[in-house]
Amino acid sequence: MGERAQITVEALIIIGAILLIILSVSLPTSLYSSRTAKDVQHAADARYAAEQIAAAANSITGWRELRTLRVYIPGYTTAATVAGGQPLQERITRIGTTAGGSALQVRLSQVRRHDNGTVASNSTYTFEVELYGTGWRLQHPNGTAGTIEEHNGAWYTFNISYKNITFARE
Repeated sequence: MGERAQITVEALIIIGAILLIILSVSLPTSLYSSRTAKDVQHAADARYAAEQIAAAANSITGWRELRTLRVYIPGYTTAATVAGGQPLQERITRIGTTAGGSALQVRLSQVRRHDNGTVASNSTYTFEVELYGTGWRLQHPNGTAGTIEEHNGAWYTFNISYKNITFARE
């Protein structure tokens, strides 16, 4: 009887060790995958928003045409803060036009911080979506040139006329 109990205990210890190894490898990997998937989703949502704006702008063929559309611009900032009052995580979307006004330029920043305030990871991704012609201008409703900088994710209304894209946050 003693040998059978010893074999059972040894088997349980071996199974426990195997489970511990599997968890110590798979859990961090799954957490990293989850964070990466959220970053990819942020980039895909931002690209989709920029492509919607560009498609509406590129459909304008004359001075009297006007297109209005509502687009969600992604962003995310945690309510939790670290030492110094900075957010624990933030995903910022910035949209503007290139110097010559020939494209929408989108810049994504993704920052994660440790509890003590030091930066754990910081990545930036920039891409452009072409606009037909040059001289396009992104502006606020009051007529001043502007850049969208979204920290929390929000809906925007765009009124697009020839060479002019006016935006307002809802």
